[in-house]
Amino acid sequence: MDKISAFFEYLYSSLAAVPFGLLITIALGSAGGLMVLFVLSCALSQRLRAADKRPVFHFVNAFTAVFLALMLIQEEANRALFAAALFWLAGYLYYGALCALTRRPAAGATRSVNALSVVPVKSPAREERISAPAADSGVRLDHALAIADKLLLKQLARADRQELEKIKTTLTVIQIKGNPTPQESEIINDHFNTLLKLMAKYEY
Repeated sequence: MDKISAFFEYLYSSLAAVPFGLLITIALGSAGGLMVLFVLSCALSQRLRAADKRPVFHFVNAFTAVFLALMLIQEEANRALFAAALFWLAGYLYYGALCALTRRPAAGATRSVNALSVVPVKSPAREERISAPAADSGVRLDHALAIADKLLLKQLARADRQELEKIKTTLTVIQIKGNPTPQESEIINDHFNTLLKLMAKYEY
């Protein structure tokens, strides 16, 4: 315990030795730089645009806590909480704008989606795979989530993408809960069959 206390005392004294204005500037500059870098990466990478944005959500929460701790080095609690709340609000606005912007398909992608919106004729082998009986619910749940993640990387019609996101949310909730009930196992089977149909539609 003495070593741990000494470490935190050393860390606090090291931070306190840095001019407060410079410390806050470095912290905000680092956060802002990472946010700008992520936006630019999304603009250049189609895969990153389609990826889950929840890590950004967690980054905003974590950095808000760090920013609050830095503010408390010199400022009163009320001022520190107010400044942290402002950063938290700005971060959530950034997260919301990022999610909204990265879900809009480009003009060229829209034409590709329209071309893919015609349902192809399914082969007998695919029909058998779609209508295959359910296996173990846990294995099928993991497989379904893996399929959903890969399908989200493709250029999907807007209605298909919305349906796919709802399916993934439902399956994720069941996975977190664990031990699916018979009713949840039926839901898993239904969603799994829907995912297989989307695989056939987009020639996955």
